[in-house]
Amino acid sequence: MFDLVRFKLYPYIAPHKRRALGAILLSFALAAIGGAQVSLVKPLFDRGLSASASREDALILALQLLALGLLNFPCRFFHFYWLRYIMDRATCSVREEIFSKLMRLPASFFGKSKQGDLISHILNDTNIFAQGFKATIDLIREPLKAVVYLSMAFWADWQLTIIIFVLAPFLITIFGVSGRKVKKNQGDIQREQGELTHSIAEGISAHKITKAFNLQNFVFSRFAKTQKSFFTAQMRTTFVEEMAHPFVEVIGAMAFAGVIVFAHHRIQIGETTIGEFISFIAALALFMDPIRKFSQANVKLSQAQAASERIHKLLDTPEEVDQGLISEAEFSEGIIVEGLKFSYGEGDVIKNLNLKVNKGEKIALVGLSGSGKSTLINLLLGLYPFSEGRVLIDGKPLQDYSLHGLRSFFGLVSQDIFLFNDTILNNLCLGKNFSDEQIAEALNVAYCDEFINKLPDGLETIVGDRGTRLSGGQQQRITIARAYLQESPILLFDEATSALDNESEKVVQKALENLAGHKTVIAVAHRLSTIQDYDRIYVLHEGSLVEEGTHKELCALGGEYAKLYELSQ
Repeated sequence: MFDLVRFKLYPYIAPHKRRALGAILLSFALAAIGGAQVSLVKPLFDRGLSASASREDALILALQLLALGLLNFPCRFFHFYWLRYIMDRATCSVREEIFSKLMRLPASFFGKSKQGDLISHILNDTNIFAQGFKATIDLIREPLKAVVYLSMAFWADWQLTIIIFVLAPFLITIFGVSGRKVKKNQGDIQREQGELTHSIAEGISAHKITKAFNLQNFVFSRFAKTQKSFFTAQMRTTFVEEMAHPFVEVIGAMAFAGVIVFAHHRIQIGETTIGEFISFIAALALFMDPIRKFSQANVKLSQAQAASERIHKLLDTPEEVDQGLISEAEFSEGIIVEGLKFSYGEGDVIKNLNLKVNKGEKIALVGLSGSGKSTLINLLLGLYPFSEGRVLIDGKPLQDYSLHGLRSFFGLVSQDIFLFNDTILNNLCLGKNFSDEQIAEALNVAYCDEFINKLPDGLETIVGDRGTRLSGGQQQRITIARAYLQESPILLFDEATSALDNESEKVVQKALENLAGHKTVIAVAHRLSTIQDYDRIYVLHEGSLVEEGTHKELCALGGEYAKLYELSQ
């Protein structure tokens, strides 16, 4: 537990150490106030409420209780407010750290991970981890209160208090066993919660397919199965938690039973007064409350430790390799690919590939599905590292450029359209500032103005999740306008019209031609009619380059390209 607090929790508490220190100091104040309140029980019964007590005696005791209550108010408020502030602010810090980490992880990581599990890391694990901050202070405050109440009980009647010490080993055993079991089970809970979150995300995102194929029962059964697994894991921890609390209460009841029998004997022989006994009982009753809360804090800290392990496993994941020193450069010569070889893990997707793209040229990559076209685009963007071969940009190895510098060369228009659930304007600007003239020019180039002007809210129209409130052609035209505004020297068209109908494709193709202008273009094409005027066409087959040339040259050759062209007619 010490390692969790010192090395995992403390770095997030450190920026708020004044509030944390204040909360700890107020723990002493709250414990002292509690002890002072208990100390008034004996005089209250022996003097304040006795037949011989004066009004002045009762008034003094009442004012003392009132003063302690008034003093308790600010102490309790600031103690728990500062605790909640530290816990919630630290939760935000952990979430920001995780989300920032996700932005720096390689594309291969996301290919192996479940979306729901990552969401669970950010939302659920961080919340459980943050409970450890409060539990840490609870483990300071509650023992302090317990010591104060135990001291008051000892002061009221030390012989009766010895009974509590006899039962202490049982309490320690309960806390130790329950803490270990909760920590062991908590990892299963968080893992199953990740699966549940993933199942929910899949069910929502697959709503079209679900309806189209009447898969409601199938999708629901998947959700119900993951929820049952989560529930089962949750119940294992719940069983331990709820078993520990009544165990503590049973031991407390045993203590009370022994105390009552022993106290009756002492009162009978005149060794203690009613006031002393009630003062002892009050201290003992209050003593049980911090014991219960200590038990709960122990469970929360065990859960936080399990969450910490999951969180730091993610935070320790290797990031994208970014060792290039060139962060800014102008594209002036071209791109050369030499002996490139790449595999996702099972068989080579690209085999000994050689090609060249001069500045200002329009180059097309064609071939059957799985021939490595989109993979090459991914490699140019630095999304995956390769171990064999070279990619040179202006004569410098791709690895010499920082990832930010490398990706600033390229403007991507992909078949995988992504728009944020935001306004059209914000999807165009992506956090940058553009003049009205620049935006108008981009909309005109991409043929966006003709449909945006018909929308009631124009550029302020919310496009919905991934742009679902717009047609496919409208979504793609917005991505083209977005790429135009970025002013990247090299444009990557990755089957940008593959999912569109003929009418939308014609409009988008015109927009792509306007966007291309005099820039360098590398296009992955499935409809060969769109690349007939390109400077050079590279034909890939099972990861290897089999042909290259212009449209006319390749048709005359009568090889792979000619077959593909005939099939497309």
